[in-house]
Amino acid sequence: MRDAGGRWKGSDAERFRSDWESTHSALLAKVIQALADAGRAAALHADAQERASSASCHGSAAAGPAGSPGNAASGPAARNLPDRTDHSVPRHPERGRPDLTPKELHRLRNMVSAAASGGNFLAGNDADVNRLREALAALKPAQLDQLLASLNDDELRQLGAGAAGDGKGWFNSEGTTPFERQQLLDQLLSKASTEQVHRLKDLIPWAQPDGTAMGDPARPEGADPSTTKSWMEPRFPVIGERPSADDIRQGQYGDCVVLAAAGAMINADTGWAREHVTDNGNGTVSVLLFDKNGHEQWVTVTSDLPANSKGAQMGAKAGFGGNWPAYVEKALAQVYTEDDSNDGTKEGTPPDQAWQPGNYRAIEGNWGPDVFQYLAGPDITRTTAADDLWEAARQGRPALVTTLVDLPESPPNGYHTSHAYFVTGLDPEGNLLLQNPWGSHYPVLTVTPQEFEDKYQDASVAR
Repeated sequence: MRDAGGRWKGSDAERFRSDWESTHSALLAKVIQALADAGRAAALHADAQERASSASCHGSAAAGPAGSPGNAASGPAARNLPDRTDHSVPRHPERGRPDLTPKELHRLRNMVSAAASGGNFLAGNDADVNRLREALAALKPAQLDQLLASLNDDELRQLGAGAAGDGKGWFNSEGTTPFERQQLLDQLLSKASTEQVHRLKDLIPWAQPDGTAMGDPARPEGADPSTTKSWMEPRFPVIGERPSADDIRQGQYGDCVVLAAAGAMINADTGWAREHVTDNGNGTVSVLLFDKNGHEQWVTVTSDLPANSKGAQMGAKAGFGGNWPAYVEKALAQVYTEDDSNDGTKEGTPPDQAWQPGNYRAIEGNWGPDVFQYLAGPDITRTTAADDLWEAARQGRPALVTTLVDLPESPPNGYHTSHAYFVTGLDPEGNLLLQNPWGSHYPVLTVTPQEFEDKYQDASVAR
Protein backbone atom coordinates (compact mmCIF):
# COMPACT_ATOMS: atom_id res chain seq x y z
CA MET A 1 0.00 0.00 0.00
CA ARG A 2 1.24 3.50 -0.81
CA ASP A 3 0.09 6.85 0.56
CA ALA A 4 -0.87 9.91 -1.51
CA GLY A 5 2.78 10.88 -1.89
CA GLY A 6 3.69 7.47 -3.35
CA ARG A 7 5.51 6.29 -0.19
CA TRP A 8 5.31 2.63 0.84
CA LYS A 9 3.30 2.18 4.08
CA GLY A 10 1.95 -0.61 6.22
CA SER A 11 3.42 -3.37 8.40
CA ASP A 12 5.74 -4.73 5.67
CA ALA A 13 7.15 -1.26 5.08
CA GLU A 14 7.75 -0.67 8.77
CA ARG A 15 9.47 -4.08 9.12
CA PHE A 16 11.73 -3.34 6.12
CA ARG A 17 12.68 0.06 7.53
CA SER A 18 13.50 -1.48 10.87
CA ASP A 19 15.63 -4.21 9.26
CA TRP A 20 17.39 -1.62 7.09
CA GLU A 21 18.26 0.66 9.97
CA SER A 22 19.37 -2.14 12.29
CA THR A 23 21.13 -4.54 9.93
CA HIS A 24 21.30 -3.83 6.19
CA SER A 25 22.66 -0.28 6.34
CA ALA A 26 25.42 -1.40 8.72
CA LEU A 27 26.38 -4.28 6.40
CA LEU A 28 26.43 -1.95 3.40
CA ALA A 29 28.63 0.51 5.30
CA LYS A 30 31.06 -2.34 6.05
CA VAL A 31 31.16 -3.31 2.37
CA ILE A 32 31.82 0.30 1.36
CA GLN A 33 34.60 0.60 3.95
CA ALA A 34 36.14 -2.71 2.83
CA LEU A 35 36.16 -1.56 -0.80
CA ALA A 36 37.76 1.75 0.22
CA ASP A 37 40.40 -0.09 2.28
CA ALA A 38 41.10 -2.45 -0.62
CA GLY A 39 41.46 0.49 -2.98
CA ARG A 40 43.93 2.21 -0.66
CA ALA A 41 45.88 -1.02 -0.21
CA ALA A 42 46.05 -1.55 -3.98
CA ALA A 43 47.23 2.01 -4.52
CA LEU A 44 49.88 1.67 -1.81
CA HIS A 45 51.04 -1.63 -3.34
CA ALA A 46 51.20 -0.01 -6.79
CA ASP A 47 53.26 2.87 -5.40
CA ALA A 48 55.63 0.46 -3.69
CA GLN A 49 56.04 -1.59 -6.87
CA GLU A 50 56.70 1.51 -8.96
CA ARG A 51 59.31 2.83 -6.52
CA ALA A 52 60.98 -0.56 -6.30
CA SER A 53 61.20 -0.95 -10.08
CA SER A 54 62.72 2.50 -10.51
CA ALA A 55 65.03 2.12 -7.50
CA SER A 56 66.61 -0.99 -9.00
CA CYS A 57 68.33 1.17 -11.60
CA HIS A 58 68.70 4.57 -9.95
CA GLY A 59 71.83 6.37 -10.95
CA SER A 60 72.17 4.32 -14.13
CA ALA A 61 72.40 5.65 -17.67
CA ALA A 62 69.22 7.12 -19.07
CA ALA A 63 66.77 4.82 -20.80
CA GLY A 64 66.93 7.00 -23.88
CA PRO A 65 68.49 10.22 -25.10
CA ALA A 66 67.39 13.50 -23.57
CA GLY A 67 64.14 14.61 -25.12
CA SER A 68 63.12 11.12 -26.27
CA PRO A 69 59.55 10.11 -25.37
CA GLY A 70 58.99 7.27 -22.97
CA ASN A 71 56.06 4.99 -22.21
CA ALA A 72 53.67 7.23 -20.26
CA ALA A 73 51.44 4.33 -19.32
CA SER A 74 54.08 2.22 -17.58
CA GLY A 75 53.69 1.43 -13.87
CA PRO A 76 50.71 -0.24 -12.15
CA ALA A 77 49.24 3.02 -10.87
CA ALA A 78 49.28 4.61 -14.30
CA ARG A 79 47.30 1.76 -15.86
CA ASN A 80 44.38 2.50 -13.50
CA LEU A 81 43.96 6.04 -14.84
CA PRO A 82 41.43 6.90 -17.56
CA ASP A 83 42.49 8.59 -20.76
CA ARG A 84 40.31 11.72 -20.71
CA THR A 85 39.82 14.80 -22.81
CA ASP A 86 41.76 17.83 -21.65
CA HIS A 87 39.63 20.53 -19.99
CA SER A 88 42.16 23.36 -20.04
CA VAL A 89 41.11 26.98 -20.50
CA PRO A 90 42.97 28.23 -23.63
CA ARG A 91 45.15 31.32 -23.22
CA HIS A 92 45.35 32.17 -26.93
CA PRO A 93 42.17 30.88 -28.57
CA GLU A 94 42.56 33.03 -31.71
CA ARG A 95 45.66 32.44 -33.83
CA GLY A 96 45.11 35.49 -36.01
CA ARG A 97 46.85 35.97 -39.34
CA PRO A 98 50.56 36.24 -40.30
CA ASP A 99 50.06 39.83 -41.45
CA LEU A 100 53.13 41.65 -40.10
CA THR A 101 54.33 44.24 -42.60
CA PRO A 102 57.99 44.20 -43.71
CA LYS A 103 58.55 47.31 -41.59
CA GLU A 104 57.05 45.69 -38.47
CA LEU A 105 59.03 42.51 -39.07
CA HIS A 106 62.25 44.51 -39.43
CA ARG A 107 61.57 46.36 -36.16
CA LEU A 108 60.97 43.08 -34.28
CA ARG A 109 64.07 41.46 -35.75
CA ASN A 110 66.15 44.42 -34.52
CA MET A 111 64.66 43.98 -31.05
CA VAL A 112 65.63 40.30 -31.11
CA SER A 113 69.18 41.28 -32.05
CA ALA A 114 69.38 43.83 -29.20
CA ALA A 115 68.09 41.31 -26.63
CA ALA A 116 70.60 38.74 -27.89
CA SER A 117 73.55 41.09 -27.38
CA GLY A 118 75.04 41.58 -23.92
CA GLY A 119 77.82 43.80 -25.19
CA ASN A 120 76.63 47.07 -23.63
CA PHE A 121 78.64 47.21 -20.40
CA LEU A 122 76.86 50.38 -19.28
CA ALA A 123 73.26 49.21 -19.51
CA GLY A 124 73.48 45.49 -20.26
CA ASN A 125 70.62 43.92 -22.21
CA ASP A 126 68.06 43.59 -19.42
CA ALA A 127 65.94 46.46 -20.78
CA ASP A 128 66.24 45.01 -24.30
CA VAL A 129 64.95 41.62 -23.06
CA ASN A 130 61.96 43.28 -21.41
CA ARG A 131 61.19 45.47 -24.43
CA LEU A 132 61.20 42.41 -26.67
CA ARG A 133 58.90 40.56 -24.26
CA GLU A 134 56.41 43.45 -24.29
CA ALA A 135 56.50 43.57 -28.09
CA LEU A 136 55.90 39.82 -28.36
CA ALA A 137 52.97 40.11 -25.94
CA ALA A 138 51.17 42.26 -28.52
CA LEU A 139 51.49 39.64 -31.27
CA LYS A 140 48.90 37.06 -32.23
CA PRO A 141 50.22 33.46 -32.46
CA ALA A 142 50.30 33.52 -36.28
CA GLN A 143 52.31 36.75 -36.20
CA LEU A 144 54.79 35.25 -33.74
CA ASP A 145 55.25 32.26 -36.05
CA GLN A 146 55.87 34.69 -38.91
CA LEU A 147 58.65 36.32 -36.87
CA LEU A 148 60.17 32.99 -35.78
CA ALA A 149 60.19 31.72 -39.36
CA SER A 150 62.18 34.81 -40.38
CA LEU A 151 64.91 34.06 -37.81
CA ASN A 152 67.59 31.49 -38.56
CA ASP A 153 68.85 28.98 -35.99
CA ASP A 154 71.92 31.06 -35.07
CA GLU A 155 69.76 34.09 -34.32
CA LEU A 156 67.54 32.06 -31.99
CA ARG A 157 70.57 30.50 -30.27
CA GLN A 158 72.01 33.97 -29.72
CA LEU A 159 68.69 35.19 -28.32
CA GLY A 160 68.65 32.28 -25.89
CA ALA A 161 72.24 32.96 -24.84
CA GLY A 162 71.60 36.69 -24.44
CA ALA A 163 68.48 36.19 -22.32
CA ALA A 164 70.23 33.52 -20.22
CA GLY A 165 72.85 36.03 -19.08
CA ASP A 166 72.36 38.22 -16.04
CA GLY A 167 71.55 41.22 -18.26
CA LYS A 168 73.48 43.54 -15.98
CA GLY A 169 75.37 46.65 -16.91
CA TRP A 170 77.24 49.34 -15.02
CA PHE A 171 73.99 51.16 -14.27
CA ASN A 172 71.81 48.08 -13.76
CA SER A 173 72.68 46.01 -10.69
CA GLU A 174 69.67 43.65 -10.72
CA GLY A 175 69.76 42.59 -14.35
CA THR A 176 67.44 40.00 -15.86
CA THR A 177 65.65 37.99 -13.16
CA PRO A 178 64.60 34.35 -13.64
CA PHE A 179 60.97 35.44 -13.89
CA GLU A 180 61.78 38.07 -16.55
CA ARG A 181 63.70 35.46 -18.52
CA GLN A 182 60.77 33.06 -18.26
CA GLN A 183 58.30 35.79 -19.27
CA LEU A 184 60.18 36.13 -22.56
CA LEU A 185 60.15 32.35 -23.00
CA ASP A 186 56.43 32.31 -22.12
CA GLN A 187 55.62 34.66 -25.00
CA LEU A 188 57.59 32.46 -27.37
CA LEU A 189 56.43 29.02 -26.26
CA SER A 190 52.78 29.62 -25.39
CA LYS A 191 51.92 31.09 -28.81
CA ALA A 192 54.23 29.27 -31.22
CA SER A 193 53.15 26.45 -33.50
CA THR A 194 54.16 22.93 -32.49
CA GLU A 195 56.92 22.98 -35.13
CA GLN A 196 58.39 26.21 -33.75
CA VAL A 197 58.07 24.94 -30.14
CA HIS A 198 60.31 21.97 -31.03
CA ARG A 199 62.75 24.36 -32.67
CA LEU A 200 62.87 26.68 -29.66
CA LYS A 201 63.40 23.76 -27.28
CA ASP A 202 66.30 22.49 -29.39
CA LEU A 203 67.97 25.90 -29.73
CA ILE A 204 67.43 27.37 -26.23
CA PRO A 205 68.95 24.97 -23.66
CA TRP A 206 67.42 26.65 -20.60
CA ALA A 207 63.91 26.10 -21.99
CA GLN A 208 64.18 22.69 -20.28
CA PRO A 209 65.18 22.32 -16.60
CA ASP A 210 67.64 19.70 -15.34
CA GLY A 211 65.47 16.80 -14.21
CA THR A 212 67.89 14.90 -11.97
CA ALA A 213 66.68 14.21 -8.42
CA MET A 214 68.07 14.08 -4.89
CA GLY A 215 65.06 11.94 -3.88
CA ASP A 216 62.67 11.97 -0.94
CA PRO A 217 64.41 11.15 2.39
CA ALA A 218 61.04 11.03 4.20
CA ARG A 219 60.12 7.75 2.46
CA PRO A 220 60.43 4.68 4.70
CA GLU A 221 62.95 3.19 2.26
CA GLY A 222 64.94 6.45 2.16
CA ALA A 223 65.81 8.83 -0.66
CA ASP A 224 66.05 7.47 -4.19
CA PRO A 225 68.45 9.74 -6.12
CA SER A 226 68.37 9.73 -9.89
CA THR A 227 70.82 10.99 -12.49
CA THR A 228 68.66 10.03 -15.48
CA LYS A 229 68.14 12.74 -18.07
CA SER A 230 65.37 11.09 -20.06
CA TRP A 231 62.06 12.76 -20.90
CA MET A 232 58.65 11.37 -21.79
CA GLU A 233 55.40 12.72 -23.23
CA PRO A 234 52.45 11.84 -20.96
CA ARG A 235 49.20 10.65 -22.46
CA PHE A 236 46.99 11.83 -19.64
CA PRO A 237 45.40 15.30 -19.83
CA VAL A 238 46.88 18.30 -18.07
CA ILE A 239 43.45 19.23 -16.68
CA GLY A 240 40.87 16.48 -16.27
CA GLU A 241 37.15 16.89 -15.82
CA ARG A 242 37.27 17.43 -12.04
CA PRO A 243 40.68 18.39 -10.63
CA SER A 244 40.89 17.90 -6.87
CA ALA A 245 43.24 17.36 -3.93
CA ASP A 246 43.12 13.64 -4.76
CA ASP A 247 45.34 14.41 -7.79
CA ILE A 248 48.26 15.15 -5.44
CA ARG A 249 50.56 12.13 -5.74
CA GLN A 250 54.21 12.95 -5.07
CA GLY A 251 56.73 11.02 -7.13
CA GLN A 252 60.47 10.51 -6.82
CA TYR A 253 61.41 14.13 -6.11
CA GLY A 254 61.82 15.20 -2.49
CA ASP A 255 59.43 18.12 -2.95
CA CYS A 256 56.72 17.32 -0.40
CA VAL A 257 56.39 21.03 0.42
CA VAL A 258 55.63 21.84 -3.24
CA LEU A 259 52.97 19.15 -3.55
CA ALA A 260 51.54 19.95 -0.10
CA ALA A 261 51.25 23.62 -1.11
CA ALA A 262 49.49 22.65 -4.37
CA GLY A 263 47.17 20.36 -2.41
CA ALA A 264 46.38 23.15 0.05
CA MET A 265 45.54 25.53 -2.81
CA ILE A 266 43.10 23.21 -4.60
CA ASN A 267 41.60 22.04 -1.30
CA ALA A 268 40.74 25.68 -0.54
CA ASP A 269 39.58 26.42 -4.11
CA THR A 270 38.48 23.55 -6.35
CA GLY A 271 38.90 25.82 -9.39
CA TRP A 272 42.55 26.58 -8.63
CA ALA A 273 44.12 24.06 -11.01
CA ARG A 274 41.88 25.03 -13.92
CA GLU A 275 42.65 28.73 -13.37
CA HIS A 276 46.41 28.31 -12.85
CA VAL A 277 47.46 25.47 -15.19
CA THR A 278 46.55 25.14 -18.87
CA ASP A 279 47.49 23.05 -21.88
CA ASN A 280 48.25 25.42 -24.77
CA GLY A 281 47.61 22.69 -27.34
CA ASN A 282 50.99 23.14 -29.04
CA GLY A 283 53.23 20.95 -26.89
CA THR A 284 53.50 23.47 -24.04
CA VAL A 285 51.81 24.00 -20.67
CA SER A 286 51.50 27.31 -18.79
CA VAL A 287 51.42 27.67 -15.00
CA LEU A 288 50.44 30.90 -13.22
CA LEU A 289 52.83 31.64 -10.33
CA PHE A 290 53.59 34.65 -8.14
CA ASP A 291 56.88 36.47 -8.72
CA LYS A 292 59.01 38.13 -6.03
CA ASN A 293 56.96 41.34 -6.30
CA GLY A 294 53.72 39.50 -5.56
CA HIS A 295 52.48 39.66 -9.17
CA GLU A 296 51.07 36.63 -10.96
CA GLN A 297 53.10 35.66 -14.03
CA TRP A 298 52.70 32.82 -16.51
CA VAL A 299 55.59 30.35 -16.67
CA THR A 300 55.43 28.17 -19.79
CA VAL A 301 57.23 24.84 -20.13
CA THR A 302 57.24 22.13 -22.76
CA SER A 303 54.79 19.30 -22.16
CA ASP A 304 57.37 16.53 -21.77
CA LEU A 305 58.22 15.44 -18.22
CA PRO A 306 61.25 13.79 -16.58
CA ALA A 307 61.25 10.03 -16.92
CA ASN A 308 62.78 7.48 -14.57
CA SER A 309 64.95 4.61 -15.72
CA LYS A 310 61.82 2.62 -16.67
CA GLY A 311 60.42 5.42 -18.83
CA ALA A 312 57.60 6.38 -16.43
CA GLN A 313 56.95 9.81 -14.91
CA MET A 314 59.56 10.55 -12.27
CA GLY A 315 57.78 13.52 -10.72
CA ALA A 316 54.21 13.90 -9.50
CA LYS A 317 51.91 11.23 -10.92
CA ALA A 318 48.75 11.88 -12.90
CA GLY A 319 45.48 11.78 -10.96
CA PHE A 320 41.92 11.33 -12.17
CA GLY A 321 41.69 15.13 -12.36
CA GLY A 322 44.73 15.47 -14.60
CA ASN A 323 48.51 15.76 -14.70
CA TRP A 324 48.58 19.37 -13.50
CA PRO A 325 50.70 18.79 -10.33
CA ALA A 326 53.62 17.60 -12.49
CA TYR A 327 53.54 20.89 -14.40
CA VAL A 328 53.43 22.93 -11.20
CA GLU A 329 56.68 21.14 -10.32
CA LYS A 330 58.26 21.80 -13.69
CA ALA A 331 57.31 25.49 -13.84
CA LEU A 332 58.48 26.08 -10.28
CA ALA A 333 61.81 24.38 -11.02
CA GLN A 334 62.37 27.00 -13.74
CA VAL A 335 62.00 30.07 -11.48
CA TYR A 336 62.61 28.97 -7.86
CA THR A 337 65.33 31.09 -6.23
CA GLU A 338 64.94 30.17 -2.53
CA ASP A 339 67.03 26.99 -2.42
CA ASP A 340 69.83 26.67 0.13
CA SER A 341 72.48 24.05 0.90
CA ASN A 342 70.87 22.69 4.08
CA ASP A 343 69.01 19.67 2.68
CA GLY A 344 70.18 16.30 3.88
CA THR A 345 71.52 13.90 1.26
CA LYS A 346 71.74 10.13 1.11
CA GLU A 347 74.83 8.59 2.68
CA GLY A 348 77.59 8.16 0.11
CA THR A 349 76.27 10.93 -2.17
CA PRO A 350 77.69 14.47 -2.49
CA PRO A 351 76.50 17.06 0.06
CA ASP A 352 73.67 19.39 -0.86
CA GLN A 353 74.29 22.66 -2.63
CA ALA A 354 72.16 25.70 -3.39
CA TRP A 355 70.65 24.90 -6.77
CA GLN A 356 69.81 27.70 -9.16
CA PRO A 357 66.55 28.10 -11.13
CA GLY A 358 66.39 25.58 -13.95
CA ASN A 359 66.94 22.56 -11.66
CA TYR A 360 64.38 20.22 -10.16
CA ARG A 361 66.78 19.80 -7.25
CA ALA A 362 66.12 23.44 -6.34
CA ILE A 363 62.53 22.55 -5.33
CA GLU A 364 63.51 19.56 -3.19
CA GLY A 365 63.62 19.84 0.61
CA ASN A 366 62.51 23.44 1.06
CA TRP A 367 60.79 25.52 3.72
CA GLY A 368 57.01 25.98 3.67
CA PRO A 369 56.75 29.80 3.44
CA ASP A 370 59.42 29.96 0.72
CA VAL A 371 57.54 27.59 -1.59
CA PHE A 372 54.03 28.70 -0.65
CA GLN A 373 54.62 32.30 -1.78
CA TYR A 374 55.05 31.15 -5.41
CA LEU A 375 51.59 29.52 -5.39
CA ALA A 376 49.62 31.69 -2.97
CA GLY A 377 51.34 35.08 -3.04
CA PRO A 378 53.55 36.87 -0.53
CA ASP A 379 51.06 36.99 2.37
CA ILE A 380 52.21 33.79 4.09
CA THR A 381 52.22 33.35 7.87
CA ARG A 382 54.40 30.82 9.67
CA THR A 383 52.98 29.76 13.02
CA THR A 384 53.56 27.28 15.83
CA ALA A 385 50.34 28.30 17.62
CA ALA A 386 47.45 25.83 17.36
CA ASP A 387 44.85 28.61 17.76
CA ASP A 388 46.11 30.37 14.61
CA LEU A 389 46.13 27.19 12.55
CA TRP A 390 42.69 26.05 13.71
CA GLU A 391 41.20 29.46 12.91
CA ALA A 392 42.73 29.27 9.41
CA ALA A 393 41.20 25.80 8.95
CA ARG A 394 37.78 27.10 10.04
CA GLN A 395 38.08 29.89 7.47
CA GLY A 396 39.09 27.42 4.74
CA ARG A 397 42.44 29.08 4.12
CA PRO A 398 45.25 27.07 2.44
CA ALA A 399 47.67 25.67 5.01
CA LEU A 400 50.43 23.08 5.24
CA VAL A 401 52.07 21.50 8.28
CA THR A 402 55.59 20.10 8.67
CA THR A 403 56.66 17.30 11.00
CA LEU A 404 59.62 17.08 13.35
CA VAL A 405 63.09 15.96 12.28
CA ASP A 406 63.11 13.24 14.97
CA LEU A 407 60.26 10.82 15.58
CA PRO A 408 58.15 11.99 18.56
CA GLU A 409 56.83 9.72 21.28
CA SER A 410 53.77 7.70 20.21
CA PRO A 411 53.50 9.08 16.65
CA PRO A 412 50.17 8.50 14.88
CA ASN A 413 49.87 6.00 12.03
CA GLY A 414 51.03 7.72 8.85
CA TYR A 415 53.39 10.17 10.57
CA HIS A 416 56.73 10.63 8.76
CA THR A 417 59.55 12.84 9.97
CA SER A 418 60.85 15.84 7.98
CA HIS A 419 57.73 15.75 5.85
CA ALA A 420 54.96 18.18 4.87
CA TYR A 421 51.20 17.54 4.90
CA PHE A 422 48.36 19.81 3.83
CA VAL A 423 45.27 20.73 5.82
CA THR A 424 41.96 19.48 4.40
CA GLY A 425 39.71 20.77 7.20
CA LEU A 426 38.40 19.84 10.64
CA ASP A 427 36.50 16.69 11.63
CA PRO A 428 33.20 16.85 13.59
CA GLU A 429 35.15 16.76 16.88
CA GLY A 430 37.23 19.77 15.86
CA ASN A 431 40.45 17.85 15.09
CA LEU A 432 42.69 18.97 12.24
CA LEU A 433 42.83 16.68 9.20
CA LEU A 434 46.12 16.37 7.31
CA GLN A 435 46.59 14.70 3.91
CA ASN A 436 49.90 13.20 2.86
CA PRO A 437 51.10 14.55 -0.54
CA TRP A 438 52.22 11.01 -1.36
CA GLY A 439 48.56 10.35 -2.18
CA SER A 440 45.06 10.26 -0.72
CA HIS A 441 45.39 6.50 -0.21
CA TYR A 442 47.89 7.12 2.61
CA PRO A 443 46.51 7.53 6.15
CA VAL A 444 44.89 10.85 6.99
CA LEU A 445 46.35 12.31 10.19
CA THR A 446 43.84 13.48 12.80
CA VAL A 447 45.49 16.06 15.04
CA THR A 448 44.40 17.74 18.28
CA PRO A 449 45.70 21.21 19.18
CA GLN A 450 47.99 19.74 21.84
CA GLU A 451 49.34 17.12 19.42
CA PHE A 452 50.12 19.84 16.89
CA GLU A 453 52.19 21.76 19.42
CA ASP A 454 53.93 18.60 20.71
CA LYS A 455 54.53 16.58 17.53
CA TYR A 456 54.73 19.04 14.64
CA GLN A 457 57.31 21.64 13.73
CA ASP A 458 55.19 24.49 12.34
CA ALA A 459 52.50 25.49 9.88
CA SER A 460 52.45 27.82 6.89
CA VAL A 461 49.15 29.57 6.24
CA ALA A 462 48.16 31.58 3.16
CA ARG A 463 45.56 34.30 2.82
